[in-house]
Amino acid sequence: MKKKLLCCALLAGMSMAQSAMAQSYDDRFYVTAGGGVGFFDADRDVADNVYGQLGFGKFISPNISIDAELWHSNPDLNTPGVYGSGFPGTQVTERNWELMSLAIVGRYHFISEGRSWNPYIAFGLGAQEHHDGTQTQPLALGFNRSRVGTDGMALLGLGFQKDMGYASLRGEVGVRVDMDDGGTSNDYYTDGYAGFSFVLPIGPEAVPAPPPPPPPPAKTCADLDDDGDGVNNCDDKCPGSPAGQAVGADGCPVPEPEPVLEPKPFKN
Repeated sequence: MKKKLLCCALLAGMSMAQSAMAQSYDDRFYVTAGGGVGFFDADRDVADNVYGQLGFGKFISPNISIDAELWHSNPDLNTPGVYGSGFPGTQVTERNWELMSLAIVGRYHFISEGRSWNPYIAFGLGAQEHHDGTQTQPLALGFNRSRVGTDGMALLGLGFQKDMGYASLRGEVGVRVDMDDGGTSNDYYTDGYAGFSFVLPIGPEAVPAPPPPPPPPAKTCADLDDDGDGVNNCDDKCPGSPAGQAVGADGCPVPEPEPVLEPKPFKN
């Protein structure tokens, strides 16, 4: 019986420990906003340019976060389109790429207790839309329309996340692979990036549940009086005394005193 009780207690303790572990991290949904610099594949023939990023996600375990991220950049082509090249009054018209992607990004955070910042690795998959303004026809024929399409993309990054109180700051560098094979690249484009973003939790932080109250102390024989004679079970030498019977300090019946005879008047 004792072994069964011990096993039940161990199982209950493990269950409580798992519940506590499940609440040991902030599992609120959050939004992210940030930006940085994109270092674009030379085959695009564009200048490095800034990008913006918005996201929505949450931690699904103490170490793993999942985000849906929207990313956008608009780099200018290094070779602009030119009307009337070589003639007075040359008109230079900027041409560019527009890149926009939506990806699901998972991050594994290397958590160390007591440290306010923690490194992580990131991996994401999604789709990227492009508007490629590369000039592909003679300028005498005017500007061609931008090449538009959507292709798969993947990213791999390294970063850190620092706790700043209410919000957190992420810094990340990595590569983005665009599977667009319809432009000057016959296979894919590999772009680099480096940037920062803020992580802003939604809603109030969960308050940990208060610890359960301690169990009441177990009763002993000194707290019990089974026969109700006013003497606790520890001191009661005669348990089971009838109700209403006079007992002594040991719980045993007290002998009734012998009746006192009234003196009778003396008769001669």
